[in-house]
Amino acid sequence: MKDWIKPLIFGIIGGLMGGMLCLAILAITYRNSEVFGNVADWVSGLGSVTAIYFVYRQIKQQTDQHNEEKGRYLEIAIGERMIRRQDNKTGGVTLSGETEVFFFGTNSGMMPSSFKYIGICNSKDYKILKENHDKSLTDHKNYKDPEISSFDFSYDLGAKQRKFERVLPGDVSEEVAVPMISIQRNFKGNCDNLYLVYMDVLGVIYGRSFGVPELDEKSN
Repeated sequence: MKDWIKPLIFGIIGGLMGGMLCLAILAITYRNSEVFGNVADWVSGLGSVTAIYFVYRQIKQQTDQHNEEKGRYLEIAIGERMIRRQDNKTGGVTLSGETEVFFFGTNSGMMPSSFKYIGICNSKDYKILKENHDKSLTDHKNYKDPEISSFDFSYDLGAKQRKFERVLPGDVSEEVAVPMISIQRNFKGNCDNLYLVYMDVLGVIYGRSFGVPELDEKSN
């Protein structure tokens, strides 16, 4: 049974019981209606209005909570794999011996929404970015965000703009892959404290923490 149905049913039952009680009072005090009849009428009206108010308030609170918690939410999946390259001579696919980090988002909410991949940053920059966007949703002011690399020069230099991608509930976004060595070189000394960052059309920031091994300088 849906969350809002229960309080509605209990509210209606409470209102009916209150009305029946008021009718009983009216019946008992029928002989002296000039005094008690008016009181009973007021009690009946007040009880009905109060019951309606509390039912409305509870339904509104639960609806707001439902929309906030289950309306839309992006969960980020991440993994590692060997980079595959196309062999132009044979037409086949070969493993390069290098590793890449791949990831995508899935809409685990109950409403369609649009999301886009922002990039990868350290935990400090993620905290600043998250706080900036949370404050902006409240006071509608613009805050200076830290620069976050998407590891795609065409996007990072502004030559192209990454578009929002509409994701249905239970569906997944387009997969993105970044060579691990690029992450290791960019976050040298801090590879175990990283965040993947996505954003929805309302400006809400979603992140997932992850880490990669530090770059082995001897083998490179």
